[in-house]
Amino acid sequence: MELTPTLILNLALLIVPPVALVLVFRQWLARHIRWTVALTALCDILLFWDELFYYESFGLFAVLVLIQLAATGAAAFRFYYKQGKG
Repeated sequence: MELTPTLILNLALLIVPPVALVLVFRQWLARHIRWTVALTALCDILLFWDELFYYESFGLFAVLVLIQLAATGAAAFRFYYKQGKG
């Protein structure tokens, strides 16, 4: 598989928003970090609206989004419970 500019851009769009949201919420809104999962899902829908219902890529897109949401949720809840216990 060849790394095309479109593939690299889509990869960046899947990684950068959730990382930025978790870091911003961790820094300034730690009590509400649980919202990062919902905001990440909203970002995914807005960024990949045209690819969301394209029949050939829907399965792959759904798997990637679920993995991304699980990772974002794990990071957010880790920070949330760490902040609550500390």
